[in-house]
Amino acid sequence: MSLATICLPVQADLKAVEDVLIQHTGSSVGLVTEAAKYVLQNGGKRIRPALLLLTSKLLGYPVTKAADLGAAVEMIHAASLMHDDVLDDAEIRRGKPASNVKWGNQISILVGDFLWCRASEIAISYGNDRILSSITAAVKNTTEGEILEIVRSSDFDINEEDYLRIIELKTAMLFACSCQLGAILAGASKNFEETMKTYGLNIGIAFQLADDVLDYVSNDVNLGKKTGTDLCEGKLTLPIILALKKCSEGEGKILKDALLANTLDAAKLKEIRAILENLGTLQESMNLAKKYVKIAKDALMPFKPSLERDALAAIADYAVSRDK
Repeated sequence: MSLATICLPVQADLKAVEDVLIQHTGSSVGLVTEAAKYVLQNGGKRIRPALLLLTSKLLGYPVTKAADLGAAVEMIHAASLMHDDVLDDAEIRRGKPASNVKWGNQISILVGDFLWCRASEIAISYGNDRILSSITAAVKNTTEGEILEIVRSSDFDINEEDYLRIIELKTAMLFACSCQLGAILAGASKNFEETMKTYGLNIGIAFQLADDVLDYVSNDVNLGKKTGTDLCEGKLTLPIILALKKCSEGEGKILKDALLANTLDAAKLKEIRAILENLGTLQESMNLAKKYVKIAKDALMPFKPSLERDALAAIADYAVSRDK
């Protein structure tokens, strides 16, 4: 099932999110407007706004009033991608030249900061300190995750637990924040708010683990970046981390050399993929992602059946069933 089909219960409201994004990316500096719109209109799935809208609707909040905040979380996500691309020296984002390729690192960083400021302005307009607290915590955690990833980037002894902590901070916390914001808007009980945070956190982890696998088995068009990008950038993702623990000495040398190399050709990428497949670490990583999907779906069970609950469950399944 496509994400667009899954999100039909909030389709009109996601359109409202797009309108807000257009309205709030304008600047008196033309280049800022151009770069911000380029990033925001470059094919994002809008999963985080969808989670916020579906959560707020599940819990009885007039979802039309949530569109502004949905746009804010998408701005925060876009800002983190701009900063990511600078840190990773990325060339492609969602099938198009990354912002740092078009405008350089300095502009990318500053426009990312601009989007964070715009998101903060929207959050402030709700007049709710708990909304600001949730967003601030998510940005802080994302930043800490980025730093922790850099610190451990050349550590071949990193274990599964440490890696999961990185992706929890770097990726999953904004998913959790999106769901929490929907619950806060709806005035949900603390118990239901925490339940939705649990759901969001676990599908965020599942999405990242699935992305780790797709980086080796997808194609450039579907993935939105070059296949093998993580390896080419020297990133120790879960399939590699697991492989380093069980591979032979010769296979370990091949994997480590690939992580340290400045460039990798198609033949070398194919060799690495074959090692991961033979060791079973691609499937092992995907199986772990599916476990997080189950935890997320189980978190939805306290809520009565509804279109929104079904959609949230379907998004969890989508995390690990995207086309390769």
